[in-house]
Amino acid sequence: MENKKKDSIQFFVWLRNGIAFCTTWFLILMLVYSHFFNIQSISTRNLTKMIFCTSGGVLLFNLIFLRMVIKKWSFIKRLTCFMLLFSIYECFCFYWFGLFAGKGTINKWSLFIGIAFVLYIICMAIYQQYNKKQSDVYTQALQRYQQKRGGENGE
Repeated sequence: MENKKKDSIQFFVWLRNGIAFCTTWFLILMLVYSHFFNIQSISTRNLTKMIFCTSGGVLLFNLIFLRMVIKKWSFIKRLTCFMLLFSIYECFCFYWFGLFAGKGTINKWSLFIGIAFVLYIICMAIYQQYNKKQSDVYTQALQRYQQKRGGENGE
């Protein structure tokens, strides 16, 4: 019971923080875009769409990465599932925003898929580096422990 409560609190904390962070980030991007192209106002409709799309993306992230729903997946499985589902979700949001129109061309879809794939590879590389560093730290700690225990036992 205690774990469910703790997981629920974690879910809502991540939801709150994720929505706040992503909304702020996308608002800054919209302001830079508007300033760059000399657009004087941002419509309420676009702000509402941005908040809905951001909230849905953060919810998708939480459902996949918090262990409330999917308990035994590795990080790699979670990341792969998230990238696939999020890319599809992102396409729907881009169509809703009007950034994508029509069927698109092979070049446009290839660019979109290429960007998503490159970001996935970057995430995997960061994870591998982190994993290697953590395994080195763990191995060193284990060796120190074994030396200490060997010294105590007279070996």
